[in-house]
Amino acid sequence: MTDRTPIAVTVIGGYLGAGKTTLVNHLLRTGTGRRTTVLVNDFGSIAIDQDLIVATDGSTITLANGCVCCGLAGTLMDTLLAIRNQPEPPEHLIIEASGVADPGPISHHALTPGFRLDGIVVVADAETVRRRASDRVVGRTVQRQLRSAELLVLNKLDLVSAESAASLREWAHTAAPDAVLIDAIEAQVAMPLLLGVHADSTHDDEPHTEHETWSWAFDAPIEREALETWVANLHDGIVRAKGTVWLANDPTRHYVLQVVGRRSRLTPGATWDDAARQTRLVAIGLPGSPAPASPVTVGY
Repeated sequence: MTDRTPIAVTVIGGYLGAGKTTLVNHLLRTGTGRRTTVLVNDFGSIAIDQDLIVATDGSTITLANGCVCCGLAGTLMDTLLAIRNQPEPPEHLIIEASGVADPGPISHHALTPGFRLDGIVVVADAETVRRRASDRVVGRTVQRQLRSAELLVLNKLDLVSAESAASLREWAHTAAPDAVLIDAIEAQVAMPLLLGVHADSTHDDEPHTEHETWSWAFDAPIEREALETWVANLHDGIVRAKGTVWLANDPTRHYVLQVVGRRSRLTPGATWDDAARQTRLVAIGLPGSPAPASPVTVGY
């Protein structure tokens, strides 16, 4: 276990009818570019293109693009341990929460050894979410879901007017204070925004119309305070940032930076091996987002 890279975990939540399953179907059709397992509560609701399916085994479907879709077997923890202990475990795990579940507590399972939290994505129905959030029966459930979000997908925006969409975004900033807002129609979200899959590479020279990408590489360590200042000053349009950090405050081991929405984590890793020590960072933003300032580096 200790020599394996932790499995990235993304939790997808949102109230009934928001478009979670549509988003999962989009993810399965598109593929993630890595070995991915998708856990769903209602296995029968996933509509997978037949030409993608290469094998089926009970409640598990293997796809040609490297994704595996399966239903929960036993408790979530039992399923996670079974996935982790596979001879060739996935690189990424997507968990679709039920429509009445709070994705925040579900994400705590990513603290299990062998896993790390990649992000909490909540899907909201642009047409009904404000009404649901104020409902005396389901309002608290919807509010908890929104507060858990790191990325909030405002789905079905084609069903509301431009004025209503603008008002919704203003409201959503308060309802989901830690989230970056992503507009969507039929839950079509660019995969790098959803999962940060390009963040493993600090160089991305391909043109993109759906997101902006910036990267940096430094051969000198960076002070923790300078890094924290850089993260705090990232523009609201920056959806994700990630990288390996050579930290001046603890230069003997590498650190992993994860930024999703307005939440960030800096996690200590293994000691540096014979490879050259280097800070490598990448940021992914919404179209039109201003370029982030370069992190400040200091000699050690």
